[in-house]
Amino acid sequence: MTALALAQSPEVFTPPSAEAVAALRRTLTEFLPQSSVLVEREALKPYECDGLSAYRELPMMAVLPQTTEEVQRIMRAAFAANTKVVARGSGTGLSGGATPLGDGILLAMGKFNRILKVDALARTAVVQPGVRNLKISEEVAHLGLYYAPDPSSQIACSILRTTTRLRTTDLGRRHWLD
Repeated sequence: MTALALAQSPEVFTPPSAEAVAALRRTLTEFLPQSSVLVEREALKPYECDGLSAYRELPMMAVLPQTTEEVQRIMRAAFAANTKVVARGSGTGLSGGATPLGDGILLAMGKFNRILKVDALARTAVVQPGVRNLKISEEVAHLGLYYAPDPSSQIACSILRTTTRLRTTDLGRRHWLD
């Protein structure tokens, strides 16, 4: 038998009240369309887990921004309301990193799906977090390049939750984007 010394957490988080949630929703719908602020159970169901479906929790709300300014305003509103935020790309991750919190906002970044810049010489691309891995490979194929975080992630996975370093080492560095 082992005795453990337990300490109180230095930060005590108090979940937002129903009134605070309603106020947060009103704040968010001042600059987001109502269809981009999801609070109904049926609308939240697709966001209850990522690819690791063994762990499920409905978020308090999900928001679907389309611009950087909207993300900034969402984050400011969440901070002001003492509300946690989990960012999510396409929701295909297998690590549980995009598992929502029942007392938090799920920030769904799927609408951020543009490739902003490709520099073939430097072998780099500037992309938004909702861009699927395959889209990058298709975009640079004519340059003799591809993006290879791991072959199984090409079709469905997005940049937000893709880790590349260890997996691409096995594939070599000759024709891939950093």
